[in-house]
Amino acid sequence: MSTATATATRKLATGDLIYRFEAQLAEMYPIGLFSEGIRFHNDFEGTVVEGPFEGARIFGLDPFLLRPDGIGVIDAPEVIDAGETRVSLQVRGYVVPPEGMEMPPLGALLEPGFAFPDVDFRVTASGLIRTASPEWASLNATVAVIEGTVNLATGRLVVEARVA
Repeated sequence: MSTATATATRKLATGDLIYRFEAQLAEMYPIGLFSEGIRFHNDFEGTVVEGPFEGARIFGLDPFLLRPDGIGVIDAPEVIDAGETRVSLQVRGYVVPPEGMEMPPLGALLEPGFAFPDVDFRVTASGLIRTASPEWASLNATVAVIEGTVNLATGRLVVEARVA
């Protein structure tokens, strides 16, 4: 008979909060103008402020694409570092300008002195989750629905992820 104790597995239900984080974008570094839009190198770092990983560091990299129609394309691996528990997400989605906002031509964004307007863009995405934590093994079959805002002028990023 085994004397090892099993680790309790935690499971979140549909609609449950996985995290709410507040983060800061680093400088959006433009790579250049391509046929599909402007590609940027962008990363962020912040703190999980609500949910089971509250207090954890969250960070990631996003090779961000801004399309000619003004929609940004997110393709971002991110990591939640909660000490002994680490969770990775592969986030795919969009950054959408406020309704009625007219974006300048893409070439104008590469001009010296260009600054994004100080407004919140909507973040809408999904994420596939992976962890090696036995306690959170159920996350390995979870898709996150991600909603939030990003201000490209100030770099403020506020995002919530819930179980789909």
